[in-house]
Amino acid sequence: MGVLLASERRSFKGKLFLGIVYGLLALGGLTMVYPFAVMLTASVSGPYDYNRHEFVPRALWNRSDRFMRSVATYFPRFPRDVFPDAPENWGSWISVARDRDGVARFAETHLEPARTNAAVFADWKQRAVAFRDICANWNLDYTTCSYDARDVAPFISSQITLDELNRTWPVRYRSFFDVSFTAESKLPLGHASYQPAHGDPKYEMWLKFKDSYRQTMRADGDYVCRTLPFLGKTTPDEAESIREKLRCALAVQFIEHGRRDYFRSCAANYRLVGQYLFQRGRAFFNTLLLVILSVLAHLTVNPLAAYALSRFRLRGTEKILLFLLATMAFPAAVTAIPGFLLVRDLGLLNTLAALVLPTVASGMSIFILKGFFDALPRELYEAAAIDGASEGTVFLKITLPMTTPILAVNALNSFVAAYNSWEWAFLVCQKESNWTLAVWMYQMSQQMGGQPWCVMAGFVLVSIPTAIVFLACQKIILRGIVLPSMK
Repeated sequence: MGVLLASERRSFKGKLFLGIVYGLLALGGLTMVYPFAVMLTASVSGPYDYNRHEFVPRALWNRSDRFMRSVATYFPRFPRDVFPDAPENWGSWISVARDRDGVARFAETHLEPARTNAAVFADWKQRAVAFRDICANWNLDYTTCSYDARDVAPFISSQITLDELNRTWPVRYRSFFDVSFTAESKLPLGHASYQPAHGDPKYEMWLKFKDSYRQTMRADGDYVCRTLPFLGKTTPDEAESIREKLRCALAVQFIEHGRRDYFRSCAANYRLVGQYLFQRGRAFFNTLLLVILSVLAHLTVNPLAAYALSRFRLRGTEKILLFLLATMAFPAAVTAIPGFLLVRDLGLLNTLAALVLPTVASGMSIFILKGFFDALPRELYEAAAIDGASEGTVFLKITLPMTTPILAVNALNSFVAAYNSWEWAFLVCQKESNWTLAVWMYQMSQQMGGQPWCVMAGFVLVSIPTAIVFLACQKIILRGIVLPSMK
């Protein structure tokens, strides 16, 4: 039922009112869409462009920005020794990304000559091939590697089992995602007393890991990789010659494979998240079973309780409702302690029942459902009683079909609460085999805090089921908004 009559809509005041309403709705929608778009953009970013918080990735349409992101792939900070003509304030990649005009000038200087002149490109490509040969044959002990932390776990898991790793390495790890080569990447290669730690299993794995980048470079036909020669012990002329070839290799690599490398880097975040969340024991199965049981239990217990309070006019109904609403006055952190003690005393720790049972009854759901049941026409119940229908038939055939919209809202709320609940799941289920996706997502946000772009990719992935369920319930929920106004 419309707010304005058809005649009122044609008046100036009616049009102005509708315009304001639609404008406010559009603004409200934008406040929801914009943060998600920023999160989606961050999920395909990297150390160069993550802190921009853009609505759309600039590298998607800007060649200069994409080239600088390609350069950032191979260096932890801006390589001033390779590009001495760059602005003096360029240090971290965050400061480089802020200087958009400087990035455009940098790309024009180091990229456009080869793009616009075939002879220059042929000369640069010859130098790029020479650099690839130098890079592929350099002593691995004296190479630097700006490794991607997303590549560590997949590589090590392909080389050794976790049990064997913990037997041979000096440090024990709970999973391959805990392994880091931070110390190895900062070895003092130029120090006079430096000696490669041959015989150390972790160092040997570090060498294999660095060599894997060189093998990938050969297999893909690239001209540069993350494993680069250390030039600290070469003569100045040799070092400058190699750096010149490196500059050519970076430009040729971008011209021939820039767009492919960009989309690969965007997909790498989601690939790592998929491995972390969906290959960790029974996380996906636990989550699926949890939400199904929680929704079914929620749609069984709450409608029955609300129906009893509405239909039979029990003594003390108001006090019961007040008690149910009082349960919402306490935050989850307060109720978690007695809840945990109760679950522990019942012997339900580390079981699925510990996750499902505490969420079965909801004071707010019962209160809303009772109000909805009270508004149903009493004549329907009287007619059903005259026809001899049982109470179960009245509940299943008359009451529930007429309350489908509000049941859909309750089902959606139950799904969101069960799906996103990581605090309670982490508290009552200490075994990793019982963890849900929400718990693993929390663990990932803590473990990969240094790679927030991967964490954002995780948030995007885990939000997809909620969006799908909401869209599936959308029409039913809208009926819940329209139906009461038509009674």
